[in-house]
Amino acid sequence: MKEYIVLTINSSTIKYDYRIINSEEKQLLNKNTASNNTFYYTLNYFKRNYKKICKLLVKYNDGYLDTLIIRKLVTFKYACYIINILRIQYLKLDIPSTISLLDYEMFLSINSIKQIDCYFMPDFIKKQFESKGVKINLYNYNKVSERFMLQQDSLDYETLYYRKTLDIKEYYPGLIDDIKEFLRINYNLKSINIYLFSKDLINAVIDLVKHDESRNIIVFLHQNYDNNNFITTNFAWLKELNKKCKEEYTCEFRIIYSDSFLKNNLFKQLTFNNLKLITTMCIYISIVSLIIIKSYDYIENINVAILNSELNNSSYAADENVNKELIELEKKNEEIENENKKIDDEVNKEIMESTKENTISQREAMLKKYSFEKVFSNLKKTNNETVGYIIINNTDISYPVVQHSDNSFYLKHDFFKQKKTVGWIFMDYRNNSKEFDDNTIIYGHYSSGSGIMFGSLKNVLNSKWRKNKDNLIISYDTENVSYKFKIFAAYKVDYTTDYLVTNFENKDYFDVFVNMIRGRSGFKTDDVVEYGDKILTLSTCAGGGNRRLVVHAVLLKEKENNEEN
Repeated sequence: MKEYIVLTINSSTIKYDYRIINSEEKQLLNKNTASNNTFYYTLNYFKRNYKKICKLLVKYNDGYLDTLIIRKLVTFKYACYIINILRIQYLKLDIPSTISLLDYEMFLSINSIKQIDCYFMPDFIKKQFESKGVKINLYNYNKVSERFMLQQDSLDYETLYYRKTLDIKEYYPGLIDDIKEFLRINYNLKSINIYLFSKDLINAVIDLVKHDESRNIIVFLHQNYDNNNFITTNFAWLKELNKKCKEEYTCEFRIIYSDSFLKNNLFKQLTFNNLKLITTMCIYISIVSLIIIKSYDYIENINVAILNSELNNSSYAADENVNKELIELEKKNEEIENENKKIDDEVNKEIMESTKENTISQREAMLKKYSFEKVFSNLKKTNNETVGYIIINNTDISYPVVQHSDNSFYLKHDFFKQKKTVGWIFMDYRNNSKEFDDNTIIYGHYSSGSGIMFGSLKNVLNSKWRKNKDNLIISYDTENVSYKFKIFAAYKVDYTTDYLVTNFENKDYFDVFVNMIRGRSGFKTDDVVEYGDKILTLSTCAGGGNRRLVVHAVLLKEKENNEEN
């Protein structure tokens, strides 16, 4: 059933919920009219009119609202609109579980928040909030037993937060309570492995995960541990339960059969022709899959090539116009030189120098005009979210940079805004695309096979590549200005958000940040990076898993930029 945003005002507090509403409440939908201090909105209406709605809330409450209580797990993006506009100071996540790192990061970027009450927060995120002067109150009062922690090889709650699997190998009183608390602390769980069997245990586990929409957990039953033939005896019950899970809940479970079971109970039922047919089908599917994958990579490369071709054509047309005007300038300069031959040599020399400088300055002005205005206007006709163009020498990185209202759209859409798994190169939505923040962040997928997007960013980690000093210069063009950044740090790191800070409150925070990223870097440089400098951060995957490849560069001063140019 469809759910709606429900906003209730009580004193200086807004309660923010996302739920199903009744027929009477639907009469007030998107009407900006309150019933019992409550307003009702669809997501689309709220997204388009959130500024007007926030003004309405302030007016309704005579101007003072400082607390926001969130009652639903999946709607933080829209709640942040309210927090930012109303400058909310106190945030309470009235949810009996933790939230994702990306959601914590979203709240971390809001400067008005002074206190957060939530169920659980990883320690390194908590420290980042506290460094900004935000008080954190946690209310995970129910503790996980030491026995459970030992079974999961976990030393602390932060380890539990990141676990993707849960193994149930031993039953003891309180196990279900431990699992329940674990699910509240953990956010990344994908599967539960059950190595002991009873209907009560399986039903209890299913009850805990069946409505967990954010994770879609799979429960695995390992048949090779089934010494009492529970699976065989209760196969019909398990089949019916699994059907119910798929149709009514968000979870499912699967049976992992042992090799001996498959050999004795499955293969003996297959004839030679069955096996031959299955083998043929497997080979066929493998070949077709390989062709599809290769074709997809080929098409992705063609799409990128088409864009670069369009860009080159735009640049060529611009260059043609530049050449025509430069020819006129040269002719004009020639005429001036002929006239000047009649004048005294000393005077002639001064005029020639002046004319030369004037011609050069006009040439530079024209080149700049055509390089930015003409090319960017064509790019923006294709994609109006174009904010820049990035080039790194001796890599395949030469792309327009785009920016959306979030950091997820261009993970799965290309420059033409068509759905593609290769995505595109994009700037963090929090960054100011016209004026650099303290740390401007640009993301791109890691495509190691084809090298497109940030697939060749790994070159930065190669010492031979870095010996060419020109390779360390990143060119970044906006619509009107060309900038140069110099790479001073690069590294691979397990997933973290601590390098994704866009602005620093003071010199101390900036220095801690720079020391942290330089400490991780696989090479050292003598470049001075000090408070007030602008940093460019490039972030991509490190070829699989949760690893990240990160490159940091510092904006060169105007004098250094001129020397590079």
